[in-house]
Amino acid sequence: MSDLAIIVMANERYFSQAKSLFTACVRQGNWKGDLCLLTAEEQDAAEFSSRGIRVMSASDKVWTLFTKFHVFSDYFKQWKQVLYLDCDVLIQRDLNELFQGLGRLPRSLYFDGSHDASILADCKHFDDKYGSGYDSHPERYTELREQFPHIDKLTLSADVIFFRPEDVPLDTVAALQNIGEQYLDLNPGRTDQQVMNFLLYDEMSPLTKDYCTWWAFDDPGNRVACEARGWRGDEFPYVVHYWDMYAPWLVKTPDADAYANDRLGRVCHELYAENLSLFESTFPLRP
Repeated sequence: MSDLAIIVMANERYFSQAKSLFTACVRQGNWKGDLCLLTAEEQDAAEFSSRGIRVMSASDKVWTLFTKFHVFSDYFKQWKQVLYLDCDVLIQRDLNELFQGLGRLPRSLYFDGSHDASILADCKHFDDKYGSGYDSHPERYTELREQFPHIDKLTLSADVIFFRPEDVPLDTVAALQNIGEQYLDLNPGRTDQQVMNFLLYDEMSPLTKDYCTWWAFDDPGNRVACEARGWRGDEFPYVVHYWDMYAPWLVKTPDADAYANDRLGRVCHELYAENLSLFESTFPLRP
């Protein structure tokens, strides 16, 4: 067992994506530490555990995006440092080096900082997407602001998270669950990101472009110095986040955005499919 672990969260709908990403951690990321799947009780994850990938079955009987809160559970305190990755990322560099760099940083909790919206805008976005929208209950947003006055600050993304589990307070999972349920009328889709920003914002620091970023920010045209974003122009992220319509597993045409990854010199969906096809050989069945 290693002191370091990479966590990926998925349910059966996204098990293929998790398999491809675990393979990418080894093939593109040269990963030497432990790997762990975070899922819910209802999910049968034997196809991972039988191949040496640790499985943390959260106490949630039904998988939702709130299941991600369990990344801060005591289970992960068996490792000294943990990196959480959403399924829709590509690995560009040696992940062991990423841990070395992040391990030298002074704080304990780092989230992807490549987001342009405020926490409040994030809330409104998901309310419009899954709920009845801001205009249907503005008084609830007034309550939200009173409880969390920092909601106008720039949100940090929960697609990539690095932390030291021993520094996570014992009640963090329960506190996140309580806040999530308290404002469920604003977030019926149970998206996790804004809830984490509500509770943990004062403890969170942004991961720089040296470590991870949104795919568009690592395109050749964006490899420039930018004072407003704090970019030097020579960063080479280890992890690149794709999302929604840009997800690496979606088959795209050459004229589409996020068709190919320039750093890897590969068509995104072809690399995804190749990694998925190599899952069983990369992680052979354990006796």
